[in-house]
Amino acid sequence: MTEEDAFKMLKFLMFDMGLRKQYRPDMTILQIQMYQLSRLLHDYHRDLYNHLEEHEIGPSLYAAPWFLTMFASQFPLGFVARVFDMLFLQGSEVIFKVALSLLGSHKPLILQHENLETIVDFIKSILPNLGLVQMEKTINQVFEMDIAKQLQAYEVEYHVLQDELIDSSLNDNQRMDKLEKANTSLRKQNFDLLEELQVANGKIQNLEATVEILLNNEYKLKQSILTLELERKALLQTVEDLRTQTGNPGGKHLLTRQECMDAN
Repeated sequence: MTEEDAFKMLKFLMFDMGLRKQYRPDMTILQIQMYQLSRLLHDYHRDLYNHLEEHEIGPSLYAAPWFLTMFASQFPLGFVARVFDMLFLQGSEVIFKVALSLLGSHKPLILQHENLETIVDFIKSILPNLGLVQMEKTINQVFEMDIAKQLQAYEVEYHVLQDELIDSSLNDNQRMDKLEKANTSLRKQNFDLLEELQVANGKIQNLEATVEILLNNEYKLKQSILTLELERKALLQTVEDLRTQTGNPGGKHLLTRQECMDAN
């Protein structure tokens, strides 16, 4: 790509696909993604999940660079290019699918390691060395997976757990203050929504008026067309009557003066 086209593509990834959120200072989105990946591992590869949990290895120890660089930090460029193709096609959930597929396909080897250092080293250093067959297998698995609903559910679950964790550390007064702030925020949102609704209703009324005008114009045009059709029929009848009166009832071609002179 040219520099300008590459920048537009970067802008599309950051804003349209929402990847910009995971680079904010608090990295909240990245934390949510790590939780979602952990839950997916629990669902799809329970034995691997248990093995990693036993050694206190969370996804943030090995998968954070995958999400932050779309696998470009550790994997072959050809594989990264395929990941980007799928990213443009399916969105950011592709990163979860690729991570889940890679961990699942290397599960037997990961389970052979019995301490934190060797497991993390394997995932970071050895796992990225993909052969062509393994690469194609991963790509095919990604297209077969559907985890959209699970990702949404786990994001909600994360927020619920965080709220519960915060609530458990608050006293009654703090909880009351939090509820009042939430209530104030909801009132403001309600007010903003009412304003948006009024604007939307105004636009609807304008559009309805425009539609009414267009319908009236359409009716007038149809009436004009009908009148013109009647006039056309009347003119054709007049022409036919004139031909009959001039002795040319069949509508045969009448020679012009020039044609008569040429014939003589």
